Amino acid sequence: MASGGTEASSNWLAPLDGLRGASILMVLTAHVYSSDWPKLGGRHGVTIFFVLSGFLITRLLVQESRKKGRIDFAAFFVRRSFRLFPLYYFILGVYALLIVGLNMHPNGRQGFVQALPWYAVYLQEVPFFNWNGTSSVPFYQSWSLGIEEKFYLVWPFLAFKLLGAPAHRQLAAALGVLLCSAAHFHHAGRYFFPYAAIFVGCYTALLDSDDAMRARMRAIFSGWGAALSLCGLGCLHVGAILASDLTASIIDVLYPVGAATLLLSSLSDPRLGKVLSRKTLVVLGQLSYGIYLTHLLVRQVVERGFVKVGWAVPPGIVVYAGMLAGSVAVAWVLQRTLEGPLRERGRAIAAGLTSRARTPALPG
Repeated sequence: MASGGTEASSNWLAPLDGLRGASILMVLTAHVYSSDWPKLGGRHGVTIFFVLSGFLITRLLVQESRKKGRIDFAAFFVRRSFRLFPLYYFILGVYALLIVGLNMHPNGRQGFVQALPWYAVYLQEVPFFNWNGTSSVPFYQSWSLGIEEKFYLVWPFLAFKLLGAPAHRQLAAALGVLLCSAAHFHHAGRYFFPYAAIFVGCYTALLDSDDAMRARMRAIFSGWGAALSLCGLGCLHVGAILASDLTASIIDVLYPVGAATLLLSSLSDPRLGKVLSRKTLVVLGQLSYGIYLTHLLVRQVVERGFVKVGWAVPPGIVVYAGMLAGSVAVAWVLQRTLEGPLRERGRAIAAGLTSRARTPALPG
């Protein structure tokens, strides 16, 4: 496919993989527990992931609906399951072996054991939010996967089964953005606010699926529009770092919108699209799921290694570099031995389900 402002000839969009790669670099900065690294605002890397998830899944569903006239939900869930579950449960098993079996993290053992039932049934966000987002519970970073799984279960049925008309889908996504954003200002709403970013991605994809609207957005978000979107997101990012209390909450609500404008700019502006399509960022994006699941384990290995050689408090940049290099290497191996083959297996099973559904029954 051509990078930049042209439409993709397939479902793969290199600039969005590059944006995902930049997002995982942000996430890792939030998990360098030394000096002021967490203040770099890396937690909003997850926000960008949420926007991308809503956009890409909705885009794929719109394309399938137009091509086939319906959504094959069985095939969709098979593909999602083989894409997400095998690697997740493998890494969860590694955590359980190290913490419960080998007692290699005694300080985190009790919290992990208490959270394990939630982890096992893909409700990772429950212990995370119940314990106020504590980082003392191993594998806490998986909370965002629980959020996305609920989206995968509900949104396809809601938008493409119950709400057939495109205008109704747009209204549902817009209401999702408003209601989930409002939830951010109430303590109990912490379970719902992350869906605001996903709904922003959904709404963006639905607008982009309209030919006339897509043409207008491509014109708006190229050139100076792309520059302004970069500046706007940069200002939001700095504001999220410096602000506190109510102002920070407002910025949190606006950040997904800024991320969506950057997403559109990456598809509209050839120069930005070219930057985000660079091989390094694209590869990081393709490995981002494995990096996300494993980087905290890798960080533990890196820090323990430094302690053994007498460097008890290494600089944050050294920890970051070791965590990034190690998690990329681990994710690369896992992609070729587990994640990639099982993803292809899921696609083959889904294709078989679709083929059988299309085959007319023979007369008796």
